[in-house]
Amino acid sequence: MILRTELRRSIAPWAGLALVAVLLGFLFLLSGPWWKAPAPWTGQTTTTALWLRFLLVFGWPITTGAGAIQGMRDSRSGMVELLATTSRPGWHRAANLAGAVGALSALGYLVVFGVGFAEVLGHGGFVSAAFLPVVLVGLLAVVAGTWLGLGIGRLLPHPLTAPALAVVALAGSITAWTSLAGNLGPYSRFGLLGPALGQPRGALVTTAASVDLGQAVWFAGLAVTGFLLLAAKSARARLLGLLPVVAGAAIAVSVFPASAGGLLAPDSVAARKICDGPICVSRAHDDRLAALAGPGREALAMLAKVPGAPTRVEEQIAPNSFTEPVPRDPGVVYLDFQRNDVLLRAGADDLKLAVLAGAGLPSCDPPNRGSLTDWGARMIGAAYFTGELKPLPEFGARWVVVQDGPVEQAWAKFRALPPEVQLARIVALREVLSTCRSDPMEALVPGAMR
Repeated sequence: MILRTELRRSIAPWAGLALVAVLLGFLFLLSGPWWKAPAPWTGQTTTTALWLRFLLVFGWPITTGAGAIQGMRDSRSGMVELLATTSRPGWHRAANLAGAVGALSALGYLVVFGVGFAEVLGHGGFVSAAFLPVVLVGLLAVVAGTWLGLGIGRLLPHPLTAPALAVVALAGSITAWTSLAGNLGPYSRFGLLGPALGQPRGALVTTAASVDLGQAVWFAGLAVTGFLLLAAKSARARLLGLLPVVAGAAIAVSVFPASAGGLLAPDSVAARKICDGPICVSRAHDDRLAALAGPGREALAMLAKVPGAPTRVEEQIAPNSFTEPVPRDPGVVYLDFQRNDVLLRAGADDLKLAVLAGAGLPSCDPPNRGSLTDWGARMIGAAYFTGELKPLPEFGARWVVVQDGPVEQAWAKFRALPPEVQLARIVALREVLSTCRSDPMEALVPGAMR
């Protein structure tokens, strides 16, 4: 009965509605990065959950501010002394209030995820239960923010408390997020004490187990502290109420990854390999296996003439870095269907060309930029096997076509070399693309791009 009254008369319904309106507003009204490769928010349920965690940078200030407004209710109504004389324990009233506000805030978060789930189904995306840890930790973060607001609102019943807390929560969330984004500042494990995660770096990744565990402990401690501050009746009880958040922070920071490379891990369901002999793709892109099998085998047969040639073609499933070159292995040709979604629509000729690009090795340029010498060298690396210089099936193709004069000249010089010299230059190209320590075009045609 009391809980039902709190659901009707507290700020709980409005807190949940505000969270729904803001998060859905960002997703549907702003053309943000969630619409683009390599991690469209409608492509995979785990990716949807990761984008919602990213959006908590804006959602968490709502929950904490709403909690603070509600936490000041008794003081604003002048009922503190009256309620202190009742026989009902203070924690009992606190439990009903915290349950109502926390539950409807969490429900708002679930509603947004439900809309995202429906969008994934509507766009024919990949669905699995791997999103559960990401969503559950997000729910815990929402409840923790709400309860923290309730506790601080009761402790500091001032008209400026709620807006000040919301601003502090927003500033703290943004600061924490920038340390996790990968391209905005140095990594700090303390950034994981914020509710928001950095942007997903692919449609085949999820949070690492250490991140889920550490954040679950941290937000649980924060939630308990918020509840104890709401229920406490003495200064001593309030001081003791800080112990859970201190313990949670200490445990969480010790568990969090030491580097940004440990934040994400391959999704155990979506990234599972589906193979046809030496040709493998992820389960999320299993429809590409039939299209890739034939061209992949043909390309491997062509590459076999090179010493130390690759023997497998696999989809790249590792999390992408914003600043570092993609992972590579001289024995495996990796195709990135996530960042280069041109390959998701490519035909047999383009798929074969993608395998042959760079004589079987990927670019040394970071994903957020490219160079003509790198693209040109990989084009010539493919042309060595096909006999024809063609733009590679990737995003830089149009730009390279416009700038391809120097590449064509380099190709003409390369073709004029004796066959044994050409083979030696291709071997040198593979060495350069394996180590990323020098200019790949210099390995093929020294001085061609100067």
